[in-house]
Amino acid sequence: MRINRINKVFRKIGAFQIRYRWLFIIGAVFLSVFGFSGLRHVKIANDREDWFDETDAIEIATKKFEDQFGNNDNVNVLVQADDVFDTEVLKMIKELGETLQDSVPYADDVLSLADMELSIGTEEGMQVLNPFEDEIPKSPQVLDSIRNLILSRQALVGKIVSRDCKETWISLSLQEYPKDWREHTTKDPMFQTGEAAIRVITSDRWKSDKYTLKAVGTPYTETEERDFFSVEMMQRFLSVFIMMVVLLVIFTRSLRGVLIPSITTFLGVIVVFGGMGWFGIGLNQNMMMLPVILGMALSVGYSVHMFNTFTRSYRKCCDRKQASIEAVEETGWPIFFTAVTTIGSVLSFISAGIVTIAWVGYACASFVLVDYIFVIVLIPILMSFGKNKEKSVVASELNGEMKMSKFESIMEDFGHFVIRYSVGIIVGFMLLMLVIFPNIWKVETDMDLFRFLGTKIPYVNRVYEVTQSQLGSYLTYNITVDFDQEDAIKDPVALRKFDALIDSVSAFRLTKKNQDAASIFSVLDIIKEMNQTLHGDDPAYYRIPDDKEMVAQILLLYEMSGGTKTFHWIDEDYSMLRAQVQLEKYEANEITHELEAIERIGQKSFSDAKVNYVGSAIQFAELNKKIVSGELYSVIWALIIIGFLLMIVFGSPRTGFIGLIPNFIPLIVIGGVMGYFHSALDMMTMTILPMLLGIAVDDTIHFINAIKTEFENCGKYKESIIAAFHTVGKNIIMTTVILCVSFAMFTLSPVANMVRIGYLAPLGLGSALLADFFVTPAFIYVTKPFGKGQL
Repeated sequence: MRINRINKVFRKIGAFQIRYRWLFIIGAVFLSVFGFSGLRHVKIANDREDWFDETDAIEIATKKFEDQFGNNDNVNVLVQADDVFDTEVLKMIKELGETLQDSVPYADDVLSLADMELSIGTEEGMQVLNPFEDEIPKSPQVLDSIRNLILSRQALVGKIVSRDCKETWISLSLQEYPKDWREHTTKDPMFQTGEAAIRVITSDRWKSDKYTLKAVGTPYTETEERDFFSVEMMQRFLSVFIMMVVLLVIFTRSLRGVLIPSITTFLGVIVVFGGMGWFGIGLNQNMMMLPVILGMALSVGYSVHMFNTFTRSYRKCCDRKQASIEAVEETGWPIFFTAVTTIGSVLSFISAGIVTIAWVGYACASFVLVDYIFVIVLIPILMSFGKNKEKSVVASELNGEMKMSKFESIMEDFGHFVIRYSVGIIVGFMLLMLVIFPNIWKVETDMDLFRFLGTKIPYVNRVYEVTQSQLGSYLTYNITVDFDQEDAIKDPVALRKFDALIDSVSAFRLTKKNQDAASIFSVLDIIKEMNQTLHGDDPAYYRIPDDKEMVAQILLLYEMSGGTKTFHWIDEDYSMLRAQVQLEKYEANEITHELEAIERIGQKSFSDAKVNYVGSAIQFAELNKKIVSGELYSVIWALIIIGFLLMIVFGSPRTGFIGLIPNFIPLIVIGGVMGYFHSALDMMTMTILPMLLGIAVDDTIHFINAIKTEFENCGKYKESIIAAFHTVGKNIIMTTVILCVSFAMFTLSPVANMVRIGYLAPLGLGSALLADFFVTPAFIYVTKPFGKGQL
């Protein structure tokens, strides 16, 4: 495939654009209006909802769980005080629970120190009651008696209240969110719940020196995350945009060179997000900055190539229209090819099997396409307007630009150096990669919130403080045992097996526990406490009864005595058991081992039942697995797509392979650095490698394209390589600097994974630039991929 022939086609395209430039401008205006009008329809997507699709096993299990037990999420509040049995504290707990039930959509039931059930023996037999149902006693003696009663209950101490009475736990369970909510409202029910809970819990009504409230729970923290990132993303966008403008001022020293790329960048953002609004595609605000930054950086990068080529042509011909046509002729093909390869690379995200990552892929591809259209159409057209300068004026300006001539001379000398030491460069490159490569196997995958986002974010720091308390937890999962027969769970044998399973889970390293108990809730708490009560409150009877009739009698007696919590933990057919496990912390590898242990115990103990687990911790664990496989698939597909396109376009498998080499280097360098410094691979950082493949290949294409074009003209490898350094070397450096500085703005963020992207992306791009300038020309000079020619 001869580049000169392709350039002639793009010359005709450029001439067509200039001839009908007003029609193209009108088309761009219509496209912009389409984008602006769609912005009012934009809505934020629920990040967690997009982790898995409906065919995933975890989604199927979650739906089944919610159909039976309602919502898998809770809103929880940790109350810390000198004494949680203080009258004022108890009154607050009771009123806060009532307010949450009344004010929060989908609120179901409150479990708290002021709203719980205790079984006590009476003259008639037994009674289930709430000591604070009517009012909070003011008498210290009465409060002390209630305190002693509560602290005598194993089902409550260490779970609802701490032994030292300095902490207590409020948990608001939720009803299942309606599956057809989109037909009735535009706001996700999870956010409706979170917004209402935040209004209640942060109200000045609960301000006091006697206690502190620290709220957690998926609806609560996800809403806080949405609000935080809506501000954070705007700040990152503005910082990147401002820095790009500054760099354009430095590099182009032209008002048009600054304004036109800025306009195309801004319009690209408007059109893509507006289009998502029109098509009802939700914005993932946690991940949206990546496609935005990619689009902005590539838009400016494309603009720099186009603008510099126009400037060079304009100096020669002094005709704006002619220079615009020549700019399209020279840069149209490489810019088009880089856009195609970048789109192909980011679309590899679809293979990750994670809906959120697939959204990033589609969004990135859309940004690249729209920005390409605006750049290739608007820049030559807008540069064609204006009065032409006299040739004498242009000549005078050229004579005054000695700095640029000196820079080009340096690039030319650099090209000679690379050719002179080409073999040594190739050997050194291979040795360096061999040193770095082994560290890739040390890369960890971890979706832990505190490593993922970092504790510099206020709400994340509060969640961390909750996890460090005696009772608090932010991650939970539910274990269910589903029998085939009704009344199966009334069998003491089945309950003892379930109890043994719970004991095993209690001993897991990640399970939240203190000196009194592990934070695991189930119907066993009710049955054991009732059995103890029926036997004169003897602690020795805090266990599963010995016969089936006794279990059935306890469950019936509990309901007849006023108990209301049974069906939070079993189904109405008495065939399914549920336990909720709260976690101390999250570790990717450990949670996987613990879940595998539950599976082994379940298969061994419950041959006649099916054991399942669902919940936020399970979602994180499944996501960890998907990140590992998804990263591998994304990188492989990106390499396949880029390699195939390079081979087809340059008409040679050898040239395509040479073009791939500089794009392997960012993978090895970033992977090696992450492994060496134990930097976790998470959902955001996993997008870096395939994205960098798509970005890094742009410079490779421009460089190889320039070398091949010169070779077609002169047939000499050395002259062709030197000419490429002279013509496009400056553009490649400028675009890489713009990209590196753009991503480096992420290091100013308080978000930990954004900071990691802020230094990993420039590291990868910088290594790709060095590879393009050292390795690519060295391989081309040594292997002669364009056919025979003079060295």
